[in-house]
Amino acid sequence: MTADSGIELVAIDLDGTLLNPDLRITPRTRDAVRATVEAGVTVAIATGRMHASAEPFAAELGVEAPIISCNGAMIREASAEQPIFHLMVPPDLAAEVLERAVAERATVEYFCDDTFYVSHVDHWARWYWQRTGCTPVPVGDLRRLACRRPTKILLVGRPEENAERLPRLQRDYAGKLYITLSLPEYIELLHPEVSKASALRWLAEQLGVPMDRTMALGDQLNDVEMIEAAGVGVIMAGAEESLRARADFVPTSQEEGVAETLESLVLTPSP
Repeated sequence: MTADSGIELVAIDLDGTLLNPDLRITPRTRDAVRATVEAGVTVAIATGRMHASAEPFAAELGVEAPIISCNGAMIREASAEQPIFHLMVPPDLAAEVLERAVAERATVEYFCDDTFYVSHVDHWARWYWQRTGCTPVPVGDLRRLACRRPTKILLVGRPEENAERLPRLQRDYAGKLYITLSLPEYIELLHPEVSKASALRWLAEQLGVPMDRTMALGDQLNDVEMIEAAGVGVIMAGAEESLRARADFVPTSQEEGVAETLESLVLTPSP
């Protein structure tokens, strides 16, 4: 297989995009990604998850490009101990968010130095643990945690709660924090300059790839900016209609939408 599309860099989200409902990569998708890499296209994972949670999938696919994690707050080589790019939440705002969460009785998950901290291991912490493989570290009152500059803060709740909470937080912290939704249950709060789009631009510049030769695939609100910034933006079939309307391409398959996209838009039969 050869890539004749002009695409040189592909960024792929994990949950709801690369992974099926069982949180696995289907054989067809694995083969399509590997064929894309073999065709000379750089493939990078771009996820809201921690780096440690994304690393096994990069290894499974044979992807060697730096991993974009925590919604673009961190970019790190798969085997490296230190990131090559890292933006953290300012300490004053991290403290303010924690105080507010306590006052509102909100569940907080706190990510610092690729460690997942919680006040205690409740059903939300266990759910994140089961989904990502990242073990929660209970510390009691998160306000007393030594780490004052987290990579990100998650406010976790039922989708209907977050639908009400998200616009209020975005209004109150406009220009101060980047706030987005990575799953209906997860509101993510990060450094104001963070997004998957900015991370994709940074990585493309480092690789010398023009943005019009990039492709991005995702399925949630936190993916939209990256999808609109890329030369070709792809939203999965299972995403909300309002998000699908902002894509250049929507595959027909949800579970194998990544494979369908790569086969249709990047890979062509060798002459």
